[in-house]
Amino acid sequence: MSIGSAFRGALACAAALVAGATVASAQITITSADMFNQVGQYYLAYANYSSNTVSVSSMLGTTGGPQAWDFSGGPQDVTYRFDYLAAANGKSGADFVSVGAQIAELKTDVANTNDQSWLYFKQDPLKGRIDYGFWDPSFSAAQPESVFTNGLQDFPSPIHYGDSWSGTTVFYSIYTYPGLGDFPEQLTYTSTDTVDAYGYVTLPSLGFLECLRVHEVVEYDVALDLGDGYESIGTEYILNYYWLAAEHGIAVQINSTQSDSVPPDKLPGGAAALVRMFQANHTGSTTNAPPAIQGFKITLGKTAALLQWTLQTGISSYRVDYTTNLAGTINWQVLGSTSSNFVLDPAATPTAPARYYRVVGTP
Repeated sequence: MSIGSAFRGALACAAALVAGATVASAQITITSADMFNQVGQYYLAYANYSSNTVSVSSMLGTTGGPQAWDFSGGPQDVTYRFDYLAAANGKSGADFVSVGAQIAELKTDVANTNDQSWLYFKQDPLKGRIDYGFWDPSFSAAQPESVFTNGLQDFPSPIHYGDSWSGTTVFYSIYTYPGLGDFPEQLTYTSTDTVDAYGYVTLPSLGFLECLRVHEVVEYDVALDLGDGYESIGTEYILNYYWLAAEHGIAVQINSTQSDSVPPDKLPGGAAALVRMFQANHTGSTTNAPPAIQGFKITLGKTAALLQWTLQTGISSYRVDYTTNLAGTINWQVLGSTSSNFVLDPAATPTAPARYYRVVGTP
């Protein structure tokens, strides 16, 4: 029998099952309570000028963990303020509320131009953050507003090291072709994300925070209507890194330049953006945080393993995942779901290879 330590706020426990019993090392888990999604929250971040690339190859570290990333230094050309408001109060907010948005993220360049852009989303208690579109004149001055044809899950909840997810949506804009005019534009947006590393991130003024790193590849399939309907003109790619920290959400993000092929992971040519949080007001985010799983234990029998935990108020169901390897990117697989406090694993026997578990609760 072995007992895994509880993950903070993530409703998760992990333990390793071998003949002699081993305890798995735990990484932080990010939940909706850690993200900025409540009216009245805000944070400030430093960034580079959009016209300049930033050398970041030495900052990226490796996959896996634990490791440390030092973002205490870096460009301070721009200061962004991110404010969170009711979606109805945002620019063209009614158009986004009508498709499901509840929260608007207002991004303002407070140190230079006061330029603003808006992201519209809903924090779903089961699916995480669902985006419904944006208003951004820097994307298209001719048509700043783009409403997604379907909601896009960009950050699920909870998020663990080794998790992967993807999403696709379509939106429309106006492409301004210099000298030729404006043309309707259709963009099919596909994102593929993997939590590929974990450790600690150091920020200006805020010190160090425990974090997960998300590796995201975004694919834009672009089509223009030149008068005879939409015709594909090509595909562009952007590589993004996000460092998600406890009670700070997206603490750091790095975005590659746009390319006609997937940018290399180390971004040797530099990044288009390096954004680092240095001040935050995260009030109200933890009031609905669910409790951590308690009392997790494994009992090994002749033909199966019995996984048990303590039933808790506020949790309606539990999902048990397993993997056979904690090295590199973890491939978690679902063992079973239950509203009770136990699951049997018939594949776990005294002679079986090591199996590692986590339990995720849903309110």
